[in-house]
Amino acid sequence: MILITVLLMSTGLMFLVYPQSITVGSSRQIVERVILSRWVGGSLIAMSCLFLIMGTIQLLDEASHHIGH
Repeated sequence: MILITVLLMSTGLMFLVYPQSITVGSSRQIVERVILSRWVGGSLIAMSCLFLIMGTIQLLDEASHHIGH
């Protein structure tokens, strides 16, 4: 779970940090690529944070279930 989260976060950071590495095209196309790249990067980071939250909640649920039985 941690490996997948690290992979998603690093991919999201790459999309956020390096959106201007492709410079072929008109200025409008470059701006659209940068916006799309930042949106994809932010979405990947948000998904990985939600993945960590859901994993933590699941672990806490399993731990509390074993206490009651």
